[in-house]
Amino acid sequence: MIELIRLSDPVLLQILSDTLEEKNILFRIDNSGMNALMPLPSVMDARVLVAEDDFKAAELILIDLELN
Repeated sequence: MIELIRLSDPVLLQILSDTLEEKNILFRIDNSGMNALMPLPSVMDARVLVAEDDFKAAELILIDLELN
């Protein structure tokens, strides 16, 4: 698994997650919700990891969603 992006916005995280799932891209989200437990923003952003084979397709999704 390769890190695709780090996000602190739960809405953007959900949109990205839904899109990756819809496109059948193998992914995992680490630290989801952890930023809510930390007193400072972006100390513990959610990390979106994708399978190495799906990385290029996932990057195109980031571009489409204007998250790059």
